[in-house]
Amino acid sequence: MSDAKPALRKEMKARRTALAAASPDAGEWLAEAFVARGVWPKASVVAGFHPIKDEIDPRPLMRHFQACGYALALPSIEAEGRMIFRTCTLDASLEAGPFGTQQPRPDAPEVFPDLILAPLLAFDREGGRLGYGGGFYDRALDYLRSVNQSNENPLQVWGVAFSAQAVACVPTESHDQRLDAVLTEQGVVEIRKNT
Repeated sequence: MSDAKPALRKEMKARRTALAAASPDAGEWLAEAFVARGVWPKASVVAGFHPIKDEIDPRPLMRHFQACGYALALPSIEAEGRMIFRTCTLDASLEAGPFGTQQPRPDAPEVFPDLILAPLLAFDREGGRLGYGGGFYDRALDYLRSVNQSNENPLQVWGVAFSAQAVACVPTESHDQRLDAVLTEQGVVEIRKNT
């Protein structure tokens, strides 16, 4: 298992670079495909991310969420290496974070989102998500799922990706957090739930 993830990460980074170069407007297409469904989630705070490198851009979709009255948040990696989410609007000024990220300023309040849009390198139809290997999202989602149990809106985690980032099976370990859906430029990929 330990060897499978690095090899797949290398392959998927190259694939995503090619996808981003071929489809620079994919973030707009993703937003249009989602809005065309006409089904909005039961959530109050939606956490997105500021794209780095060749990640598909979730900001067009976040603009729609903001226009529909959802509160927005972005991830923030704190000094001790813990990832939290802080309130943010799309026109707020951001500051440089680790790994080339942009994150809210430290005076932005911490929030507990009930919908998280998560970047990824690969996904599968069982909800497997391959990230960069730092475990920031896995640890944050594990924590949020533990504190969200009393919330009227159960935490949902939607991957944001190019449709061609799908693979047959993402190698997973016990700590890996699963996705509830994946949003792509071709529409929403429903996740098969194990019964």
